[in-house]
Amino acid sequence: MKKNYNIALFLLIIFSIFFSFLSFRSSIAQKKIMLDLEKDTPSFTFEDVDNMLSGYPNITSAAQPFDIYKVQYLFMERKFSLARKYIQSASKANPHIYISEYLTGLFYYKQQIFDSAFYYSKKAFEGWPKHIPHYNLYVDVLETKRDTSSLINAFDYLDIDLKRKPAYYKKFYESFNKTKLSFLITKFPDSRDLIYSDLTNFKFERGYNFPNNQVIRDTTISYRFISDNIFQNTTGSEYSYSIKKDTLYFFYKNNLNKPFQKFQAQFSPQYNTLIFKNVKIEDGKYQDQFFIKSQ
Repeated sequence: MKKNYNIALFLLIIFSIFFSFLSFRSSIAQKKIMLDLEKDTPSFTFEDVDNMLSGYPNITSAAQPFDIYKVQYLFMERKFSLARKYIQSASKANPHIYISEYLTGLFYYKQQIFDSAFYYSKKAFEGWPKHIPHYNLYVDVLETKRDTSSLINAFDYLDIDLKRKPAYYKKFYESFNKTKLSFLITKFPDSRDLIYSDLTNFKFERGYNFPNNQVIRDTTISYRFISDNIFQNTTGSEYSYSIKKDTLYFFYKNNLNKPFQKFQAQFSPQYNTLIFKNVKIEDGKYQDQFFIKSQ
């Protein structure tokens, strides 16, 4: 009897050591995978991750199913059919944290099926808003749909403690601003080359045109064209200018031979907007800039 007890105790110790080893191995694998996912371009493949995770335990210390990592790598490899299998197993591992809704929403988001992505990501977010990936996915979907009203509602839905966390409010403001700017009018069908009467005796402020005649002005940057050859900048300093075809030239008043700045420029009478085309804002990066006639 004592011999059988010793054997059972020995087997129990062996099993404990074995499963402790598997748990330790999974924890190490989780750390490596999370570091890999933080890279701009992860280096692991689904096969690597599948080999690293033994299947025991099937959830992390934070109650997250390990299979969510496999799903993420399958998404990156665009193996969506196989990903569905691991979405289901992740849901079974812990059905109380809305992981199935989150992964299903992510599944549709990756495939650009945004109506379905909206449905599932919203369920995941409202079911467990304190989990930041749920919030981030829902906000990403709303940003793609250009849905500013739902973005505001999503932030309002958060508890006050979550609203104070930088990860939440920074994501909201960044997405809201990007969504707002996606409505910015950048094409002006009536735009044409400048003539002096477009500018002379008018002040132009940096600004942004939106639908329904909404205008946002940035008064920190402006030009006042006080005659057919003189303008003032924001600080009131005076310079000379001239128009030749589609180009606006700026000169120092004491040197009219060589411009210190020139812009390919057009004017939109409908929007009263002066358009500077392809302005260099940093190395290799250009953008159009808009200046709206002051009232």
